[in-house]
Amino acid sequence: MNRPWKLVVPAACVALGLAGPVPADQFSMGRVGDYLAEKPVNESVSLSLQQALEKALRRNSALQSARAGVGRFEGRLTHASRWLPANPELSLQVAERDQGGQSSTDKGIRLSQEIWIGGQRGLGKAAASARLTAAEQRLAFLETSVRARVRLAYLEALLARESVETAERAETLTGKLYQFASQRFQAGAATQLILNTARIGAARARAALVDARRDHKRARLALMELLVMDPESARLRLTSELSLDRFNLPSMGPLLGEALKRRQDLVAAAREVVAARKTLSLSKRQLIPNLKVFGFMQEEEGADVAGLGVSMPIPVWDTRSGENQVARAELEQARIEEDALRLQVRTEVIGAVTDYNAARQRLEVFGKDVLASAEENVRLTEKAFRAGSVGAPTLAMAQDDLINTRREYLDALREAIGAAAALERSTGGVVALREAGTEQLKNTGDSES
Repeated sequence: MNRPWKLVVPAACVALGLAGPVPADQFSMGRVGDYLAEKPVNESVSLSLQQALEKALRRNSALQSARAGVGRFEGRLTHASRWLPANPELSLQVAERDQGGQSSTDKGIRLSQEIWIGGQRGLGKAAASARLTAAEQRLAFLETSVRARVRLAYLEALLARESVETAERAETLTGKLYQFASQRFQAGAATQLILNTARIGAARARAALVDARRDHKRARLALMELLVMDPESARLRLTSELSLDRFNLPSMGPLLGEALKRRQDLVAAAREVVAARKTLSLSKRQLIPNLKVFGFMQEEEGADVAGLGVSMPIPVWDTRSGENQVARAELEQARIEEDALRLQVRTEVIGAVTDYNAARQRLEVFGKDVLASAEENVRLTEKAFRAGSVGAPTLAMAQDDLINTRREYLDALREAIGAAAALERSTGGVVALREAGTEQLKNTGDSES
């Protein structure tokens, strides 16, 4: 008897031998090569705030992982939507019959199929659908959180750039004072006290400039990390200007109501409760197991026999008490988590609004006008000092006012940016600088962070 299948295995082995060995690192090296090919080399990237948000949403690893997780729940829904709980079963049987020295062969074939009863398919599908919706809502909230983080990082990078600019102006102003005081001291027209005061002010301004440049680099690195950019091979240019206008916030009641409806993680928690409730109902329904219907054909003693039948397991030992207890506990846990999250959302929104209002008030006190006045005072003090009408105390006071006012202004601006980002996340995107600040973020095109 010809058995060509016996030649399959040897032929395959010969083919593999002729093909030669496959390097163990071929796949991994290919991936490394692809990665190196994708790395930009000395790439200059110009990004507005909106472009940075879009870039982060495409490349953020946490979002990519969450999207893959949604696909997992889509697969579970597909599995739960099947019309029959299992594949059909086919069984064959052959038996030898011996009667008084005469023998015969009995043959039989049986085909069985398990079917849903008690609406189990609908309950399982509803539970899987609710969990898929919960995963999608968690992904949506993660996107909101990523937007808030990127917006915060972008605005902090702009703030760091402005911090460098203000530090450079302060260093220039105090440096001029020190140079003039040094000249006056060498000419014998100024005291050692005045020279020391001018030197201290200039040193403090230079130290502040060093700190500002360090913070600027750190802010750039933080933003590039969120954008999944290599800081060694890419130059980032921020094409937006920092401008924060006051939000027209609604009253607390409507804002809380809108936030509770908009917070995607709260919607996800509510869908988890639905899924747990459906799972509990399904567990109770499964106490009565599914039916199996079958048809059979047999040949016994030369006679053909055909028929239909139904079988069902008897729930004697497995009464699903443990499964029901687990399902009830999961439902209770889901309800508790939803209630706790609802309270957390309310607390976060109220806290974010409080922080934002306080930050705005502080920013109005220590705004650019106040900083400009402090810088102007230093210039006026320099003129008075050149005229010989002021001494060391006035000089020191002007320098201290400039340095302290600059610090207060930057701190107030930083608090306002952080409070706006917290407000965006806590409301689920109801309030965002995209809506209140995009019009004021004008493209400059030439500004480099």
